[in-house]
Amino acid sequence: PRHYSIASSAKMHPGSVHLCVVAVEWRDSRGRLRTGQCTRFLNALSAGDAVVVSVKPSVMKLPPLDSQPVIMAGLGTGMAPFRAFIEERAVRKMQGVEVGPMTLYFGSRHRAMEYLYGEEFEAYSADGLLTNLRLAFSRDQKEKIYIQHRMRQDAELLSSQMLSQEGAFYLCGPTWPTGDVKDAMVNAFTTIGGIKPSEANKVIEELKEDERYILEVY
Repeated sequence: PRHYSIASSAKMHPGSVHLCVVAVEWRDSRGRLRTGQCTRFLNALSAGDAVVVSVKPSVMKLPPLDSQPVIMAGLGTGMAPFRAFIEERAVRKMQGVEVGPMTLYFGSRHRAMEYLYGEEFEAYSADGLLTNLRLAFSRDQKEKIYIQHRMRQDAELLSSQMLSQEGAFYLCGPTWPTGDVKDAMVNAFTTIGGIKPSEANKVIEELKEDERYILEVY
């Protein structure tokens, strides 16, 4: 089966589930056009068609306290669970609940073509719910900029929210930035947090055990 992260909050969209899906197409060594099996199926559906699905538990869940900082980092369709997170806290805020800071590191190649949910994120940023919107469009300038570069620029924020404020960190999307993202977090802990380099990796493992450093990569 093909698994997709739910990209919406049930509290904001009762009775519906949103997905973030990009159609997969490529040419093989013989020049034949190939398509992803599941995305081809979804793309051929018409409004109102019935689809059999199952909903499974996910490691991607908000921390137990609304006040805890949430730090999200992802590439492309890895934004799906983060849209759900933001919508969930938006509803809580509308209900009068005080919610903690939210930081989003959004990575893709081009802003003009791949800024998924960009207008929504910009609106949440203007509203103050999304307290830090950090964009990394790698091909929009001569020097390539990735999410780990933005994280290194925010070492003080990462150290404070993760070490002092019980924050939770999430990474979703392709596997390739996992090591660089971890290095950026280690850099924050050592340069700002005062943790010895030899202990920083241990701290991250402890955060994983506490479900405050969560990876959903593929």
